[in-house]
Amino acid sequence: MRYDFDKPFDRSRTGMKWMSVPEGTIPMTVADMDFPLMPEVAAAVRAAADRGDFGYQTLRRADYEAVQDWIRRRTGELLPLETLLNTPGVLYTMRCSMYALTKPGDKVVIQTPLHTPSIKSASMMGREPLKNWLLYQNGRYTMDLDHLEACFRAGARVLMMCAPNNPTGRVWTKAEMDAVAELANRYDVYVVSDEIHRDILWDGNRHLSPTSMPTLRDRSVSVISTSKTFNMGGFHIGTAIIPNEKIREKVRDQFYNYGFSCGRPTVIDLDAQTAAYTCGEEWYHQMLSYIEGNFDLALAYLDGLPVTARKPEGTFLLWLDISALGLDNAGMWDLMRNKWRVKGDPGSYYDTADYQTYTGSEHHIRLNLATQRIHVEEAFDRIRRYFA
Repeated sequence: MRYDFDKPFDRSRTGMKWMSVPEGTIPMTVADMDFPLMPEVAAAVRAAADRGDFGYQTLRRADYEAVQDWIRRRTGELLPLETLLNTPGVLYTMRCSMYALTKPGDKVVIQTPLHTPSIKSASMMGREPLKNWLLYQNGRYTMDLDHLEACFRAGARVLMMCAPNNPTGRVWTKAEMDAVAELANRYDVYVVSDEIHRDILWDGNRHLSPTSMPTLRDRSVSVISTSKTFNMGGFHIGTAIIPNEKIREKVRDQFYNYGFSCGRPTVIDLDAQTAAYTCGEEWYHQMLSYIEGNFDLALAYLDGLPVTARKPEGTFLLWLDISALGLDNAGMWDLMRNKWRVKGDPGSYYDTADYQTYTGSEHHIRLNLATQRIHVEEAFDRIRRYFA
C-alpha cells in the first residue's frame, strides 16, 4: 500500500504547534509529525471503541510479542518477554527509573544540549543535576568523556542519556558507548536511556542501546515508544527494557508509588500500540523515505547561507546553526516571527530548564522536518529569500 504523506492535513484546531502560531507562520517546533494517524492504527482504535469494553485491561502475550518482534526486526535482538515493562510513556518512565535508582541528594548527569523536560528531571525530587556538555566541533557533537568521568568521580549515581540525542541528532557510536560502559562500571553508575527517537536513523547509522550491551545491560534501563516512530504522541504508552530483575522491580514499585500499575494501560493506547508494531512496517519505511527527502530539500536551500546545518544521524530534527548572525534571544524571536515567519525552538530551550527567563545569546534553532513537503519548501524558501 502506498501512503500519501503529501496529503494536506489540517491541524490548526487540534495540533499544539499549529495552534501556537499566527496564520501565515509555519510551525516547525513540537516533535510530532504533521501526518494523519496510520490507517491501520486508526482502524484498531475504532475497533476498540466499537467493542465497548472499557473496563480494566492487561497486556496479552500477543501485545508483548508485538513489541518484542518490532525490536527484533530493527536490531536483530530477541529480548526475553520478561525484560519488557509496559509504561505510560517515555518521560514518566525516565523519571521513575531515575527516582528508583537514586535518593534525595544524589547527583544525576545529563548531557546538554538536551530535551528540556529531561534537563528538569535531573533536579526534581531533591536530586542534584550535573551538566556534561557535549563538545561542538566542526558542526558535530561528541561526548566530553573526560568531564563525564569527573561527574562520575564527584559521586553521580545515574547518567540520563538521550539516544539518538534530541536536539543534535547524534547517534552514539559503539566506541562512545563502550567508553560510557567502562566509566559506568568503574564508578558504579546506572544508565537510563531515552530512546524515543531510536527508529529514526539515517545513512546507515545504527542505534546501540545500553541494555543490549553485555557491559551495561545489568546497570541500565532503555525506554521506547511508538510516539516518534508512528506519530502517536497523543497515546500515553511505551515500553521499558530492563534486563536486571532487581532494577525492574524497583522501577515497577516506583510506577506503583506514582499511581501507575504496570500492565494496566488504557484500552485505546494498548490496541493502538500493538497495531502500530504489528502492521506498521511499510508505513514506517515510506515515512523514512519521505522525511529524508525533506532533509535533502532543506539542506539544498541552506547551501551557501550564513546559517548552516548538517543532516542528523537520527531523529527528524534539524539543528540549525545561527551563531554567525550574532543574535540574542530577542533578536532570534524577531527573526523567526517577523522576518522568516517560520517558528522553530530556540537553542536555549536545550541548554537550561529556565529557558523562559533566558535573554542571552542564541546559537541554534531546532526545526522539525516531519511535515508535508510543501511546508518544508515554503519555510526554507522564506529563509533563503531573507538572506538574498
